[in-house]
Amino acid sequence: METVEEQRSSTFDKVLRQVSAGLGIIAASALVVLMMATVIDVVVRAISRASVPGMMELAESALVVSVFLGLAWTSIQGGHVAVSIVTDRLNAKAARVVSSLVWMLNATLLIWMTYASFLRAVLATKMNETRFGLVQWPMWPMRWVIAVGLLLWAVVAVVNLVRSVTGKSIYGEEEAVLDV
Repeated sequence: METVEEQRSSTFDKVLRQVSAGLGIIAASALVVLMMATVIDVVVRAISRASVPGMMELAESALVVSVFLGLAWTSIQGGHVAVSIVTDRLNAKAARVVSSLVWMLNATLLIWMTYASFLRAVLATKMNETRFGLVQWPMWPMRWVIAVGLLLWAVVAVVNLVRSVTGKSIYGEEEAVLDV
């Protein structure tokens, strides 16, 4: 029978996976928008020798959404770059210590980046940050996308740190083991 702590952990894990999967779907959709905007702009440019107003700005925004909202899902799926050349040669205890240190550094950096991004997003919102190209394009919403994406990725890093310290498999490891 599961303890209350295991039930909470299981519920948190499900919620984290669902939220990151939802943002991953939005990120994938933004990638489709990016491709469509690029194709439309290229076709119109080939025909009329002029760019479609706002397509470049739309493509840039879609790129930000596709990158930053997909970070947590990629990390949970084990899709990030992982070099195990050192930990593969260590015993289980030493590998866990190294993994814990790496996740601690990763979580610390991501928490700092998240904090800085939220401060920047607040400032950009107050200033109504806008990009002037062929059209005026609000940039402040993309600052919030970056901050939210980093926040969720930082949560995944903290959870991986806790999992590593407690000897549980980190996100992505269980999927990688199943694939072998």
